[in-house]
Amino acid sequence: MEHTESRHYAVIDAYDRKLTLKYKGEIIVETQTALILKEVAKTVYNPVFYVPKEDIKVNIAKEPNRNSHCPLKGDATYWNLQENPTEDYFAWSYEEALPRAKKIEGYIAFNPAYITIISEPV
Repeated sequence: MEHTESRHYAVIDAYDRKLTLKYKGEIIVETQTALILKEVAKTVYNPVFYVPKEDIKVNIAKEPNRNSHCPLKGDATYWNLQENPTEDYFAWSYEEALPRAKKIEGYIAFNPAYITIISEPV
C-alpha cells in the first residue's frame, strides 16, 4: 500500500479479466492488460480502471485548458474525442506519474459518466 500522508492511500493492481469499454454502444477499448486503482483519502473513491493507450480504438486529443493535481499520482492530463467531443472531459491520464503511481504511466482512465464497462473472465 502506498501513501503520501496518513489518510491518503492507493493500491494499483493488474486487473485479471477482459475489460471492454463502450461509448454510445460502440467499443472504444478492449484489453486484457488493464490496471485497477483503489484509492482512499478522506473518503473511499470508486475503483478506477486504467487501460493501455495502444488498446484505445478511438482518436482522442489532449484538452490543453484543463488541469488538476493529485498528491499521489501527480499532474493529470485530460483528453476528449477528436470528433464530436463530449461536454466534459472524456478521459484522463498521468503522463509523468509520481513515483508511487508509476504503474499507471502510459495508461488512460475514462470518465464513467460516458462509458459502459463490461468485465469478463479471460
